[in-house]
Amino acid sequence: MKPTSGHASRAGLDTYYEIHGGPLRADVTPFVLLHGGLMTIEVGFAGRLLPKLATLAPVIAVELQCHGHTGDRDGPMRMDDLADDVAAVLDHLEVPAAHLAGFSLGAMAAFGVAIRHPAKVASLSALGASYTFDGMQHDLIRLQREPGHVPSEALIPLLPTEEDFAAWRAAFESVAPDPTAFDRSVERVNAMVSTWEGWSQADVAAIAVPVLMAIGDNDFVRIDHGAETVALLADAQLAVLPATTHTGLLDRSDWLVPMIAERIRAPFPAR
Repeated sequence: MKPTSGHASRAGLDTYYEIHGGPLRADVTPFVLLHGGLMTIEVGFAGRLLPKLATLAPVIAVELQCHGHTGDRDGPMRMDDLADDVAAVLDHLEVPAAHLAGFSLGAMAAFGVAIRHPAKVASLSALGASYTFDGMQHDLIRLQREPGHVPSEALIPLLPTEEDFAAWRAAFESVAPDPTAFDRSVERVNAMVSTWEGWSQADVAAIAVPVLMAIGDNDFVRIDHGAETVALLADAQLAVLPATTHTGLLDRSDWLVPMIAERIRAPFPAR
């Protein structure tokens, strides 16, 4: 089935979304799928996580501020706004609650939706990220926050390659309202992440829905931090995927989708 698409307006921004595996139904809780930094729906999820999730329930795939079809708004980028933009998409579609699944930046934003709009979240699957950037590998934190820092030989193989950036740029330029804005988007996303203080532990601990935190065994997120995060939450599980890097998580949909389905617990109605 061909996806439908649209925009939801909030605070000077029209956030783009696509609905896959639809139409939306009142008796089925849909997924909301949130991409990683600098990605689009297509480059992040097509042929991987998106079609497999859509066999379980409709998927509302969202492109965040400064990404893909969604443009930019005035002022600094804020993680609060990303979370509120996702909530606005649900309001626009008259969806009372959804199962959130986010990768990297999308997972950070998904934590924000669960904190700022708890009634709209039925479950949370955080892939390759956490509620704070401080949970990343220490060398990556320095690289993000200290201009001129040289990454270690251990970190370099985990970082996005020139080919990755070329694919992200091409995807952006093919759909963005301003195709020339990719470099500015990179700067704005990096500025937001490098100064973001994270969601508070108290707010994270108040998340009551089922949570799956999935990271690779060679991911940006430290395994010890993943364990600490799960310990904060009332109903959470940690999955550490073997032989998996940060971006390699996107190629593990055969592993991730059954884990996500198990976390949701309630069986899906026949489609």
